[in-house]
Amino acid sequence: MTVFPVSAHRPVGLTLRTLAVAAALGLGGTAFADPVAYTGAGSVGPVTPVSPSGSAVFAATGSYSFGVLGSFDLLSSFVFNAVSGTGTGGFEFAQGGNSFSGTIATAAAPVALGPGFEITYTVTGGTGSFAGATGGGNGLIRIVSDITGAPPYSYIEAGIMNVTAIPEPATALLMLGGVAALLGRRLHKRG
Repeated sequence: MTVFPVSAHRPVGLTLRTLAVAAALGLGGTAFADPVAYTGAGSVGPVTPVSPSGSAVFAATGSYSFGVLGSFDLLSSFVFNAVSGTGTGGFEFAQGGNSFSGTIATAAAPVALGPGFEITYTVTGGTGSFAGATGGGNGLIRIVSDITGAPPYSYIEAGIMNVTAIPEPATALLMLGGVAALLGRRLHKRG
């Protein structure tokens, strides 16, 4: 632990309290700034016929759990090429008026007990408490239904997501006003 010299004009307790209040108010970001494990399940299927090059547009929907953050619904659309085993597209995880969205990249991967994919999420924005969200995550998807049958196909997914949302300007100003009021109160008591 590093020890810093204490100034007679600025007590350490005030600085530490200020930092604690700022952290408690979420000035470092909202949403889930630390990695969160997630699980989900849903269905995926083609929405266009497979082209001669092996590509088709797919849509996926699912229900996901992000631990203490609760349940989110997934909507995703992506182009997958069966020849190369790769795909790219977009996604949105929504929970009421709050959502985060961005791009995905998939690659076929051997997964225990069935065909599967590695997926990479890049978060580029959001709404509500996820406004201005950035971050990303990685997961593994396993197809749990018979892929030789008719679509849609059921899948399960598990992974880690790390998303930080930037407070809206009005929210940030309110939080800063609260910190200023606490500091003013503290200084008034000292004076």
